[in-house]
This record gives sequence, C-alpha cells and structure tokens, in this order.
Amino acid sequence: MNRRFADDLDTDLARGHVLEWAELYALDAISDAERRVLEAFLEDAEPAVRAAFTERVRTCRETATAAYATAEAEPPADLFERIMAQLPGGSGTGSPVRGLSAVPSVAADPDPAPGDGTVGREALPAGQDELARRRSARTSLGSRASRWVVAAAAAVVIAVGGVTIAQNLQQTTLEQQVLQASDVRQQQLSLEAGGTADLAVSGEEDAAVVTLSGIPAPSEGHVYQMWRIPADGAAPVSEGTMTGEDVAGSKVTELRDISGFTAIAITVEPEGGSATPTLPIVVQIPLGA
Repeated sequence: MNRRFADDLDTDLARGHVLEWAELYALDAISDAERRVLEAFLEDAEPAVRAAFTERVRTCRETATAAYATAEAEPPADLFERIMAQLPGGSGTGSPVRGLSAVPSVAADPDPAPGDGTVGREALPAGQDELARRRSARTSLGSRASRWVVAAAAAVVIAVGGVTIAQNLQQTTLEQQVLQASDVRQQQLSLEAGGTADLAVSGEEDAAVVTLSGIPAPSEGHVYQMWRIPADGAAPVSEGTMTGEDVAGSKVTELRDISGFTAIAITVEPEGGSATPTLPIVVQIPLGA
C-alpha cells in the first residue's frame, strides 16, 4: 500500500483513491458499510478502474495464500489418538496411546447416582448400559478434542497472520512522511486532457508526491512521461513513462531530492519514451511555494 488513507472512505473516493482500498477489501479489513460503499462506487466506475481494482484484489489474495500455504502431507494414522492422549482427562501419564479404549478414565465413568443404573432414561441390561456409557463418553471426548485442535490451529493462524499483516500496514512510506511533515504543502491541478494531479511537497523531507487521478489513456502507440525541471535551466530529467494501464484509477509517484528543481512536467511521448520532452506539455506542476 503506497498512500496514507483519509479519515473516511468517502474522502478517498472523492479524490479518486479507490485502488488504495483494494488490499483492505481483499483482506476483509473493512466494515460491511465500507464494503457496500466500495462496491456501489465500482459499479459506476470506468471499466479500466474496475479491472485495476479487481486485479489488485486478486494479486493480494494470491500473495496471502502463497505466504501462508504449506505443503500438503498425509497425517500419521495415529495422530488423533496421540493428541487426545496429551489432553487433560486422557491416559493420566501423558504417554501416547493407540486407541481410545486404552484411556482408563473413559471406561471408568461411574454411575452419577446409586440405583439401577438409570438417570432419566429407561433401564437397560447391565452390559448394554455399560456399552452405551462407553460410547457416549468416547464420543464426547472425541468431539471436545476435535474442537480443541481446530480452535488451537485457528488461533495460531490468526495470530501469526494478524501480526504479519499489521506489520505490513504499519510500514512508513515516503508519501506518509511527506504528508505528515510540518511544512507539507498540498495542491490540486486540473489537467486539460481530463483528470487531476494532486501535489504534496515538503522541503523538510526534500521530497514530493504526485498523485494522478482520472487521466485518460494516451493515444495508441504513446505513453505519458514525467520530467523534473531543474532550476538552473539544465535539461529536464526523466522520471519514467506511464501507460494507460498505469494511470487508470490513480497513480502515485514519490520523488526524493527535489531541491534544485522548480517543477514537474508531464508530456505525451512515443512508446518507450523520449530523451527530451516533446511539446506541448500536458501539465506542469510547480514545486516551489
């Protein structure tokens, strides 16, 4: 995730930052209300935005699955019995047993009250009543053990996965540093071709963040190219090219070491980019105050 979220989802959507919510959507880290708002927004969004959002959700889920997946292996045949033997109320010694009938506490279940061996049910012959008690105790213990094993495994997965995801979400990006700087200056410009460019710049961090939103794709065989404009009149410095897919939805570019540069410019260039800007400039974003 490469941006600092606003205080609410509606603000981010108004700024065109829907793609930044894809990972949270994929991980179910949003509320039901936020999920409904996102899905309603995407229904009316441009096809390219929906496609980009879907792709990020797919990639996030595949990455999470791969990160926590383990190689499949057939468990040992006596695994369940060994687990049960370690539980309180098992063999009493903690040593593995090979069958449930070897657990003394199960077979030695006394009658809860003296009498004919009945408690709220019809009397059974002694042998059948004893067998019923054995089966009931065995089923109860097996059910408790199964639930204990599943709950323990789930707790481990949630704890480990939760810590890892939280660590990933808490990583500080350059964009967050700029937005949290005491001297941050923010500005939004409308592009003549459509869409907006949001600028956040900080002299304290000597860095800037440019977020392009809602920009139409360049014509076939062309790309957008971003340039730094030096203050001393030297040749512009390329910051790379952007295809139509890159600018679908929103595109965040982080720029370090901006001192000595007066502006950021964007031009339309032949596919692969150019060594020098081709006029006209699509948009020029001043870095100065």
